[in-house]
Amino acid sequence: MPVIQKDTRIDLRIENSQKDFLVYAAGLKNMKLSAFVLTSAIKEAEDLVASKTRFALPEAQWKVFSAALDRPARENAKLKKLFKAADIFHG
Repeated sequence: MPVIQKDTRIDLRIENSQKDFLVYAAGLKNMKLSAFVLTSAIKEAEDLVASKTRFALPEAQWKVFSAALDRPARENAKLKKLFKAADIFHG
């Protein structure tokens, strides 16, 4: 298995007790501390991003939602007027 060269560092300041705890947890998984911390942080980040960008619905609600997306947009006079007006960035 090829070794991937990593060229970016992250430095953390933590209490001794926190480091001891992380070292202990890493050992339970037979991992080096840095690998354990990185794996844990990546998993947490993936879960957070997924919770903010994906959602699931029961089948019946999904069908209603999909149908609403598939319908043609309704005409909205106020929105049309807004887009014809000059915006604050272009005067």
